[in-house]
This record gives sequence, C-alpha cells and structure tokens, in this order.
Amino acid sequence: MFEVREYPLTDDVAYLPNGWAYKVDMLVKSTDVPEGMNGFQVGRKSVAAVLSDLSTKGVKPIFMMLSFAFQTGITNAYITEILNGIKQLASKYKMILVGGDVNKANDTVIDCIIAGKYKKKVLRSGARIGDSVYVAGDFGLTTIGLDYLLNKKPIVNEKLKSYALKAVYEPDPPVNFNIEVINTGYVSASMDSSDGLAYTLNEIAQQSNVKIVINNFPMSEEIKKLIESEGRDPLNDSLYGGEEYQMVFTFNQEKDFLLNKLAKKHNVKVFKIGKVENGNGVFLSNGKKIEKKGWVFNF
Repeated sequence: MFEVREYPLTDDVAYLPNGWAYKVDMLVKSTDVPEGMNGFQVGRKSVAAVLSDLSTKGVKPIFMMLSFAFQTGITNAYITEILNGIKQLASKYKMILVGGDVNKANDTVIDCIIAGKYKKKVLRSGARIGDSVYVAGDFGLTTIGLDYLLNKKPIVNEKLKSYALKAVYEPDPPVNFNIEVINTGYVSASMDSSDGLAYTLNEIAQQSNVKIVINNFPMSEEIKKLIESEGRDPLNDSLYGGEEYQMVFTFNQEKDFLLNKLAKKHNVKVFKIGKVENGNGVFLSNGKKIEKKGWVFNF
C-alpha cells in the first residue's frame, strides 16, 4: 500500500509534498439537506463545505472532481439546479473540473474533491500563549435557523428569520480572505467551524495544549440584540451550533491591525473573541468551562 502523509489525519486537509493539498467531503441529502433547501443551494453547499476547510488552511483551490449518486425518479430539472449551484462557486474561484462519476443510489449523494496549492502549513496544534482568538462572520444564526427548520421553533423577528435561513441555506465561506490571512504568516492555528464553535475551540486548545479564554461575543451587536429579542441566549446559540463554514483561528496579537485591514479589504466581519493562555481547556472569562460538544445534524 502506498501512502503519502506528512501529518496525522486529525486536521482539516491532507497536505501533500510540493505545496499541494486536497480535501474531500460528502453531502447526503437525508442527513445534510434541511427542509426548504432547493437544488441550487444543495449543489452550492456541497462545494462550499470543501472550500471552507481548504481556505482555512490557506489552500488556493485549483482542481475539482465530483461524483454523484441520484435517486430513481429525480427530475432533470432538479439535477440541473444542483449543477448550477456547483458551477456558481466553481466559476467564482476559477476551479477546473477534471473528472468524476455518476451512479444510482437510495439517496442523493454528492462527493466533492478539491485540490489546490498552499504556501504555509497551519495546523490545529499551533496556537501560542498570548495569541488572540478570532472568528470570521456572525455565529449563532445557523443554530436559530436549524432550530426553526428541525424543531419548528418559531422566529418572531422577520429580519432575524431571513438572516438565519440564509445562513443555513447558503453558507458562504470567505475563501479569498481566509487564504490571504493565512499567508500573512501570523496565524498560528486555524480550523473550519462546521462542527460548532465550542467543539472547534476545544479541538484547537486540546491539539495545541493550551487554554483558551473567551471574553467577547462572536457576532455583531445587531445580531446579538436580534437573538436576545427572541428570548434566546446569544452566547449559547453561538457556541453550540454548527454548519457556519467560517474560520476560527489564533493570531499574533501584535498584528491585529493587519487583520482588520484585510477584513476591510474583503468586506468580511471579524470578531476578537478571546485569548490563548497557559493551561488546558476552554473557558469563559468568568471561569465557566465550555464543553467540547457540537450539534450533530440529522435531517
């Protein structure tokens, strides 16, 4: 058996020699597609999930391969929607489709593989004491959107409902921003947030053998107030959700100005939510421990 591996399979992408890396992800309709998501959004999500993992490691996407399994009775119109959703992100990031396969199954399945080039390896295990902890994008929205779709939990505020459903249906990882931030050389650890913020922070702390202290909300003041208006806890919603497809990372605190400059350039929201300290685990600033758990979705 031939195997190329430079790092344990505990990270987001597989690094190969000569600056190449790849990622594979499988979307299964019965477990990954909530009620109301159309074919365009399904196709788009299948690619966004892979782009999120790659870009949080600074990998520029170049080549893509796709395999499909379609249920008997699926319409050509629905398949066309899926392909159009895939094409949107493939065109946006100028990826080249180099192959794939099509078959039948008892469920609709999309298997997406993307390979690309990287300049600097950034693992989950590199967080350093004194670093700032950042997230890109508002957290908490997918929790509310999925609670509405899966558990029929009402959302009274129409603006929040719109934000929440868009976050679920159309995840949009800031690929170019992520790559440029990684390439500054000031990111010590990074990870995609699709498993939930609490899980992700604990994974970085555990792999890096450090303590992370959270002292700020990972969302804008607007989103925080909208969530509170529903009688919900914005911090809890942001920590124990998932499916955000955003970057969680530790950054040299002396270079914060550079990060803010890049965020403005790419029109991306970034929030400094904490710091890296000596110790182990993830805690709020009041000492409360943040458990390593996320939300496992089953639609």
